[in-house]
Amino acid sequence: MNWRSKRQVLLLIVGAAVLLMLAGMAAAWYNRKNTTCSDGKPPLEQRGGVLGQTEFLCHNGKIITTPG
Repeated sequence: MNWRSKRQVLLLIVGAAVLLMLAGMAAAWYNRKNTTCSDGKPPLEQRGGVLGQTEFLCHNGKIITTPG
């Protein structure tokens, strides 16, 4: 590869960006069923806990703590 060619370097950068975008879409699709609360709904409340942990309040009153 000729690193002095603007066209080849730009194509490499665009190719890497497209590859990262597709990888992000695949990761989102793969993890679409993973939810914080067991009922599958988003949490009602979120607040910072101790040492960077995050606490979530679910619809059923359960508090979930996740690591930073």
